[in-house]
Amino acid sequence: MLNSNQWLHRHDQFVTQSQALLHRLHECVTHLEMIADDEDAIACLQATLLSLTEQAAGASLDAMAAFTLQLQQRLARLIDSHGLSLEAIATLRHCLGLLAWQLELIDPHTGELPLDDDDQHRLLARLGDQAATATPPGVSQRD
Repeated sequence: MLNSNQWLHRHDQFVTQSQALLHRLHECVTHLEMIADDEDAIACLQATLLSLTEQAAGASLDAMAAFTLQLQQRLARLIDSHGLSLEAIATLRHCLGLLAWQLELIDPHTGELPLDDDDQHRLLARLGDQAATATPPGVSQRD
C-alpha cells in the first residue's frame, strides 16, 4: 500500500482516471444492452476493465484490483462460451455500481478501502452461475 504522502499525491489522479474508466464501462454496457453480441463493445469492455485493474493495482488498492481482474476473467469465460445474456449484462451493471461506490469510499488521506468483499463475491458468483446455466450460442432452449 502507498504511504499517506504518496497516496495524497496520487488520489485525485487515480479517482479522476478511474471515474473516466467507469464511465466508459457504463457506455459499453449500455451498448451491450442494445446489441449483446457487439464485438467492438465487448472488446472495449474487456480493455477498459484491464485498464481499471492496472490503475487499482498501481494505486495499491488490492481488493479493487482483484475484483476487476476476477470480473474480467469471468466475463471472458462467459463471452467465449455462451455470450452475454441480458441477465449477465444486468449483473455486470451491478458490478460497475459496486465499483463506483467503492471508489467513493476510498479514504482520500490513506487510500484505504474499509469494506469486506462479500458483495464482490456474491456478484462474481452470480456471473459464474449465469455462465453455468446459459445456453450455448446456436442452441435453442428446447434442444
